[in-house]
Amino acid sequence: MRTSLLLAASLLLAACAATKNTPLAEIPQLTKLDDVMDNQATTADPQFKKIGQASFDDAELAALAQAAERLQATSLKTKEFAKGRAEFEALATRLNEKAKALGAAAGAKDPKAISASLTEMKAACKGCHSKFR
Repeated sequence: MRTSLLLAASLLLAACAATKNTPLAEIPQLTKLDDVMDNQATTADPQFKKIGQASFDDAELAALAQAAERLQATSLKTKEFAKGRAEFEALATRLNEKAKALGAAAGAKDPKAISASLTEMKAACKGCHSKFR
């Protein structure tokens, strides 16, 4: 029983360690790509679950707009870690553009555009991870 509790506690701590919610104003000061990526995942992953959703209430739209703003900041910061890799920088730029589109779609309360933006953002993330992770 004690071993099970220790294992469960270790797994919980590991899961919490990957969760980053750095204040928006502090994202430009991050010095590690892992921290930037953890912030992106913490922000984006819950939003990706909304792909295909037919409607959004005001709280969800506000969360989407906030996510869009955070993802714009993290994607700009990600470009600093490109180190001459044009494809890495291009994928960060694509994520930034799609995050801007998500913000506009959330502001317009357009569920189809929100889903399209989220789908394209998820594809940018997967494309980058498959090449550079």
